Amino acid sequence: MSAVLAHLSDPHLPLEIVPSRREWAIKRIISMISWRFNRRHIHRTRALAAVMRDIDACGADALAITGDLTNLGTREECIAATRWLDRLPTPRAVIPGNHDTMIRASWADGPGLWRDVGGMPDEETPVFLRVGDAALIGVSSAVPSPPFFASGRVSDIQIDRMAELLRRTGEQGLCRVVMIHHPPRKGLVLWSKALRGLDRFTEAVRSAGAEMVLHGHSHQGTFSTIPDSEIPVIGVTSASHRPGHSLKRAAGWNRISIHKEDRDWQITVESRRLAPDGQLHDFRTTRFTRPALRAEADIRPTKESVL
Repeated sequence: MSAVLAHLSDPHLPLEIVPSRREWAIKRIISMISWRFNRRHIHRTRALAAVMRDIDACGADALAITGDLTNLGTREECIAATRWLDRLPTPRAVIPGNHDTMIRASWADGPGLWRDVGGMPDEETPVFLRVGDAALIGVSSAVPSPPFFASGRVSDIQIDRMAELLRRTGEQGLCRVVMIHHPPRKGLVLWSKALRGLDRFTEAVRSAGAEMVLHGHSHQGTFSTIPDSEIPVIGVTSASHRPGHSLKRAAGWNRISIHKEDRDWQITVESRRLAPDGQLHDFRTTRFTRPALRAEADIRPTKESVL
């Protein structure tokens, strides 16, 4: 059974409510200044609306949203993001980004509000969504960091649970898609924004196996691999970035088509970008093949394997 995924990230929904005094912190103040004088002119509601219309027109079986739905990660912003997610007609898997957990705060008043609209069951349990023969498995790399830093980390508990899900869905013969906000590859973002504990995360993905990894955070549509493997690592631009002279960083999304052919997964990634004319266009198409594992139920013992 084939599946079509819409991968989008970093929508940075409009900041409409000023945080209450008890929610202020140095890092939020710095980010608020950045939003007011810079980022609000970059992340535009009209651009995000165009991306969502394009996703709806192109058709997708599920949305894979890799974080940064908010700007300051306040409770009010997370509630607004809940309403936005709830209006989306397509099933979705949602993980938080660094902006969604900017300071130490209650999970229940932040990304925990998204539990019933596609988010993680709790802060240590990966989100899981099966779509046809594809399994979306999302972990949170979103942790509070000092001012002027946006680094991330995946907890050991999450990594262990992710690995178990990867093994289990591999035994079922599914196409395994890992979701994380921070790119699991050095050099894709500045060191101050990078994933800490990278080696443990990538080792778990290599050992348990996966067909691809989706990420956000970099605001760029990049293609790389998990180190020392052929597992593709796929980034995407911000879903709300205003169009400019270049389509490289303009708002966009990835249409990921998955189908099995003989014993291989045939995967096509169509990167869509918003042009100044207000329409989205094909920017790049990448195709790759990943060997498909056979489900345990499909494996029949031969005479030589019977003791």
